[in-house]
Parts: sequence; structure tokens; C-alpha cells
Amino acid sequence: MTTTPILSVVMPTHNRAEYAGPAIEAILATGNEELELVVSDTSDDGRLLRYLDVNPNIKTDRRLHYTKIEGPSNLTKNHNYAMTKARGLYVCLIGDDDGISAETISAAHWASDNNIDVLAHTISANYAWPDFRAKLTGSGHAARLYLPKKLRVPRWRDATVDLAAGLKRALQGTEELPRCYHGIVRRDLLEQIRAQTGEYFQGSSPDMSGAISLASMINKYVEVDYPLSLPGASAGSNSGRSAMNTHKGALDSDSQTSEFTKSGWSEGVPRFFSVETVWAHAGLQSLRALNPSAIKDFNYPKLLALCYFRHPDFTDMISAAKAEVEELTSVTPAGLDAQIKRETRNYILARYKHLLRRSMTPTVAGGRAYIGGLPSIVEATEALNERIHDQFSSFESYIAELSQR
Repeated sequence: MTTTPILSVVMPTHNRAEYAGPAIEAILATGNEELELVVSDTSDDGRLLRYLDVNPNIKTDRRLHYTKIEGPSNLTKNHNYAMTKARGLYVCLIGDDDGISAETISAAHWASDNNIDVLAHTISANYAWPDFRAKLTGSGHAARLYLPKKLRVPRWRDATVDLAAGLKRALQGTEELPRCYHGIVRRDLLEQIRAQTGEYFQGSSPDMSGAISLASMINKYVEVDYPLSLPGASAGSNSGRSAMNTHKGALDSDSQTSEFTKSGWSEGVPRFFSVETVWAHAGLQSLRALNPSAIKDFNYPKLLALCYFRHPDFTDMISAAKAEVEELTSVTPAGLDAQIKRETRNYILARYKHLLRRSMTPTVAGGRAYIGGLPSIVEATEALNERIHDQFSSFESYIAELSQR
């Protein structure tokens, strides 16, 4: 490929050929010649290489840029390396069990034509692989593609306002933030982040780090509900482990966080890995590199409340982090206790409201539209593209509803 692709789809992977192989196949099957697929493989089991060897039509596709990385690595290092190989005008970062829709290239062209730095994509469609299990619903979601029933109109968002809201919720989730993960981002903006910080991503969660870095660099961005990428959830993914409440443990027991036992963990964040702590650590690391004055607005009491409530088996580590927060914020122990209790009450109330809403639609799907019996991301992507064309207009027609401001 000699010309600059409009979009680089970047997929880091490690020892997950059963997902990455079909994901590569699904992305290339879109048939669009204006994308490149960058795959950075740190696997030590050789399975993805064998998958490519027995699928020569995939291995020799000129849009595939596959690199095998030898030696020790981790999630963030692999993401940072993969980004260095992207050549597209725009970049979309996805996981190795994810896909993209046929309209993603149209979206990248629209962003380029309108000088948009970030086109954030809400998760309006998602796919659960056949091995996906959840603690409450078991295998109920397995092999299902969930689809939106309707789409909100596209909208402009204020990155400064969204960053403030993210800090208030202790950086618990990347929704309503500018995102590189399942978003479309101008590559030269990512290069600016790298030039200022030394890396594209900081800390232990590339998706959170990318969102916070982008929110620190831009003013406005566009958010859409139109299904542009297709997040997958599989048994071995972080989402799958979280659904079974097994994604937690000592920092040095997980490759994603073990490095930070030596290089440093964010003060005030409990020293164990979980969804809550990994997000907070990565976001705070990015703020320290790009926007340190914003750290004062981070909601430490909310983070501590969530950790105490969800992970009581790590109470000692949470209490140690609480002592750090007292020093960081100059809040008295009694004052911090009161804030944690308030955040705990708010969380419990929100949880009850969620369960009440779910009780109104007591099926596994919870009232969402879905297509079942899909054995891999290949079939799920095909079904998504068919449904988009049947149910919704083209991306060009959808984005025409964006208000000008």
C-alpha cells in the first residue's frame, strides 16, 4: 500500500488467536481498500502465526500489517508499539475480539472533509462470543449481537466539560469522553500526545489513558451513536473477566499492572488491580503528563467507596490508599469518612434504581434487540452490516443531522 490510508485500524493481541484470527478476517472482509489493519502480536504460543499460515489469502492481503513481537511485553507497551506502525490519516484502536462496520471508512472521510480531530463512537452495538459468561446471567448473552433500536442525533461535545464530569465520577468509564478506543482520531493529534509525553498511552489502561489525554488536548469533538465499530466480549477478555467478577488481584499477579509495582502506582489509588483501580491509575498518569492541574478535581472518595463496596477482600489496601488521600487532599479522616459514606449511599441508590429498571424487563436481553446464534465476530459483523442497511440510513445521511456550531 503506497498511498496514505484514510484509516488505520490498530489491533494489539496476545495469545488469543481464537478471537484475533476471525477478527482480522472480519475486518479485511469489509473489502475496503482505503484502510490498513495493524496487528501487533506479542503471543508466545505461535497460534496466530499458524492461523495466518493456513489462511494465505488473509496473510498476503496488502492491507494487513502484521508484526510479531518477541520478548516480554505488557498491554500498554503493545498498544504503544502498535500505534507506531499506523500510517493512516485517522486511527481506530480496537481489541483483538472486536470488529468494525462497513460504514467506518465513510465516517473517517467525513471527519477528514470537516477537519474533525475526534469522532467518538458510543457503544450502540456489541457482540458476545459463544464462550462469554456473566455472573448473573450465565451464558444468556453468548453468541448474540446486540443492536440499537434507534439512534440519537449526532452531537458536538465539550471536552473540558466532559473531563470535569469524568473526574467527578473518579474516571470510572470512558463513556462521554473523546476516545481512541472504538473512536476515530486524527493520527497527528496522537503524535502530538506522544511528542509531549513520550508515549501514546500512559499507565495500565490504554483506553482510559487515550480518552483522558485527548480530553486534555482538544476543545470540541463529535459523538455519534451510529454503529461504526463492534466491541466483542469473550471469556478471556477484561470485559469477560469483569462480568464474572474475576478481574482483580495483586498488582504483580497481572501482566497489565505488574510493571507498576516497580515504576510506581498512583497515590490514593488502592494497590491492587481491578477495573476501578486500573482506570483511575491510567487516567491519573495521563493527567500528570499532560494536565496536572486537573488532578485536584479527581473524586478520590468515590473511588474508595467503590473499592470498599465491591472489593472488601482488599480492605487493607483500600485503607492504606485512604491514608494517602488524606495527605494528598488535606481532608481530615472524619471528613473523608463522611465523603466516602455519601458516595457509598449514592452508589447503592443508583444500583437499586438500575435493578428496578431491569426488573421491568426481566429477560437476559433487558429489552434490547439482538440476533442470536452467531459463532464468531465474522458472522456478527456481517449481521451488523445487513441490519445497518435495513434499519438505518447511511452514515452520510445520519451525520447530516449534526447541528452546526
